[in-house]
Amino acid sequence: MSSILPALECIQADDPLALTHCLHLPALVVTQLTFLRTLGWLLIAVHSPAPTAPCPRCGQVSTQVHQYHTRLVRDLAWADLRCVLHLVRRRFKCAACRRPFTEPLAALAPHARTTTRYAAHLLATVRTATVAQVARAEQHGYHAVEGSVYRQAAAAHPPGPPARRITRLGIDEIAARKGHGHYNLVLVDLETHQVFEQLPARDKATVHAYFAQWSAAARAAVEEVTTDFWAAYHEVVADLLPTARVVGDRFHVQQHVNEALNTVRREVQQQMAPADRAWLQAHRHVVLCNEEDLDVAAAVALEILKVYQPALDIAHTLKERLRTIYETAPDRASAATQLAEWLAAVAESGVAALVAVGAFVARWQEPILNYFVRRTTSGLVEGLNNKIKLVKRRAFGFRNDAHFRLRVLLACNGAP
Repeated sequence: MSSILPALECIQADDPLALTHCLHLPALVVTQLTFLRTLGWLLIAVHSPAPTAPCPRCGQVSTQVHQYHTRLVRDLAWADLRCVLHLVRRRFKCAACRRPFTEPLAALAPHARTTTRYAAHLLATVRTATVAQVARAEQHGYHAVEGSVYRQAAAAHPPGPPARRITRLGIDEIAARKGHGHYNLVLVDLETHQVFEQLPARDKATVHAYFAQWSAAARAAVEEVTTDFWAAYHEVVADLLPTARVVGDRFHVQQHVNEALNTVRREVQQQMAPADRAWLQAHRHVVLCNEEDLDVAAAVALEILKVYQPALDIAHTLKERLRTIYETAPDRASAATQLAEWLAAVAESGVAALVAVGAFVARWQEPILNYFVRRTTSGLVEGLNNKIKLVKRRAFGFRNDAHFRLRVLLACNGAP
């Protein structure tokens, strides 16, 4: 029976250390408990019973107490009471350094008037709320919460190469300030589904400088990189991650084709009579939607458009044909054959918008075909981008890129 039951610790009420056991803070002893009814505080007087303290500079153990001072330290709430420690803290004088120092206590968070566990509580709470919301809910100072959160986040997520080895990498950008041309680069570990870094810009110099910090072994470990068709990304990967297979995201390709189809639809619409133009405007979704997703009425409308508008028929057929290649091609070789036939059909169509998108596909043919090796997409990266947008909107934007980076890593990188 004793091997099945968990270990139990019985705390006797008449034990002089009962309150110390309940507080459960290392190296601190409770001496008094006071309830401040008007403030709603539970004030707990504590001190460290250790007769000595190690010097943080030289490590020499000191027994000479130089000074006593008291400090109020915020701790986790007890029930609905705000728990505050009334701590008697000592300053020792180091015999080796001849300089005073405050005794280090593991229970206290560094540079903050909170316990370590309360600081961890603030960090966990701020993952799904703003600093201001947490400060109001905890009845704690805004700058105190902000300082505690960003100190912990900076310690958990230092800039530089990731601690873990990355084998499959996702690259995408997000607008830091919508409409201002300011983009942050988001780097995602596709194996762990986590953002491991956010860079303040997406230009080639910034991206190159970051990956240049990685060791040769870390760069060689990257097997696959999924990204869109921003040239800077592909150039940096070719320079610094030469063994990685670059996958051009299929949804970006389909987006270019759909934009070309929509251009054809607008051109056709401008040449129609006013009544027909209004009808096509109202039914424009039937051209852009996946054909198998259309209901009966929409499918009939699409067939009518194809009969009376040959240009739309050609554009829509080629759009669906490319999507079929993505859905059904069993391997890269088969996809290469089918894509070559598709490019030939685009060239023969003579539709200017389609010819332009065909030139785009031909230019990026290698990364596009690499999709058919493992069928990797940027869907996960786009999903994390939506989460990042939520972080940004919740805070009404960030003026500080360093703070924005830390908040993103807190929200999208699990517990530190």
